[in-house]
Amino acid sequence: MKRSVWVCLLVLLSGCQQPPSRGDDLSLEPRAVVVAPAGEGLQGLFDFSSRFQAHAPRDQLALCEELRQALEPDGDIWPGWYLATAITQVEGCGEPEEAIALINRVLGQRNISHEEGWLAYYQISLLRRQQQQRQQLQEAIAEQRKLKGRIVQLTESRRLLENQLRDLKRIETSINKRLDEKK
Repeated sequence: MKRSVWVCLLVLLSGCQQPPSRGDDLSLEPRAVVVAPAGEGLQGLFDFSSRFQAHAPRDQLALCEELRQALEPDGDIWPGWYLATAITQVEGCGEPEEAIALINRVLGQRNISHEEGWLAYYQISLLRRQQQQRQQLQEAIAEQRKLKGRIVQLTESRRLLENQLRDLKRIETSINKRLDEKK
């Protein structure tokens, strides 16, 4: 079943256009993404990446799901690498951990070239940096929430102090009036 989905994906996407150049009208219908069959190597991966970026985010997410369904545990490594590349390029396609696992599967293959190996290790380092940045972002968001809570507390304390100061001024005014009246 998964193999037939992969084959259908290849057949449907085989007559695709080149990615748009600067002068092309981007408002035209989205261009399909060519998924290179095994054996095209890095060029197929680069072609996939450039065509993938030409799509609207909604279409990118749909393709991510199609690639995820085309994965086979012991089959072709390229759908996994395409999915890992897509995860790197679009938010919501998947988690960096998933992409790292997919790329490590690629690295487990004995028939990859030195260039493909280098690219895989480089992509893993980018994904790990992305993980660190996400963690830092989550920490910053938590710190921001804490600070917002502190601001709310300080605002409430300030309001209470202002009310107390007004009350003290009224008491002082009242005391001064009484003292003036006694004189």
